[in-house]
Amino acid sequence: MIRMQRLGQGELAKAKALFFEVFSKEPWNDRWTDEQLDLYFGDLMDGSRALCFALYAEEKLIGLCMGRLYHWYSGTEYDVREFCIARAWQGKGMGKQFLDSVGKELLQEGVQAITLSTLADTPAFGFYQKVGFSVHKDARFLYKQLL
Repeated sequence: MIRMQRLGQGELAKAKALFFEVFSKEPWNDRWTDEQLDLYFGDLMDGSRALCFALYAEEKLIGLCMGRLYHWYSGTEYDVREFCIARAWQGKGMGKQFLDSVGKELLQEGVQAITLSTLADTPAFGFYQKVGFSVHKDARFLYKQLL
């Protein structure tokens, strides 16, 4: 049975393990330390506007959607900061099902839109377009390295 629920503090160890499993390999190759990942998850889950979801298959955590609500001139938006599906479950429709479930819950809470950013040269970019996201014609994600 597949189910979605809010991600709670008690599930952080499982969530961090899943996150590391997905993002430490191709195409991301992230190099997280335990300390830095603890800080990052603290950032993602801190505050009243943080909204994080977990996807389970039976009792196994297979997906994360971590973001924050923002009030914008056109209404409330949910900005996804992290989204992942366990590698063994990728390509089986779980990502689409998970995003659809998140979208339904957000609609019930009055959220008008979901925003996110990803790298253009990864499979994630095509996935997000396939499930209904589009590149905003006027938006650009900017970055400045300080070190």
